[in-house]
Amino acid sequence: MDDALLSKIRRALVRSWSEKTSVCFSSDAVPSYGQCAPTAIVIWETFGGEILKTDGWPPNGRHFYNRIDGTRYDFTADQFSMSDYSHDVKYKDILSNEVEAMSETMPGQIDELRRAFCKAFKEDKAG
Repeated sequence: MDDALLSKIRRALVRSWSEKTSVCFSSDAVPSYGQCAPTAIVIWETFGGEILKTDGWPPNGRHFYNRIDGTRYDFTADQFSMSDYSHDVKYKDILSNEVEAMSETMPGQIDELRRAFCKAFKEDKAG
């Protein structure tokens, strides 16, 4: 992926994330907060590659992200820089899949993100 496409994806995601797409939405948090699983699924559906995960916090927690053409892309990593949610992610790049990532979502989240992302991505004139 080139820088222009990455920027376009990021802009579209920021415009797409909402309380309808997050498992733990907070208006005080960064937009990516609680968005890892639906984001990993929608990016995988749209651009291919693999869904990866890492674990280790809290003890049973998981974080989902993507690998496309051999490169790791974590579009929701900025959530771990929030002062009350700070975490130094140690990427383990464990191969995951859509079904496992779906287990970290609520009904309707993926459909809502898919719809919003597709619309925002198509409307983006800067990329």
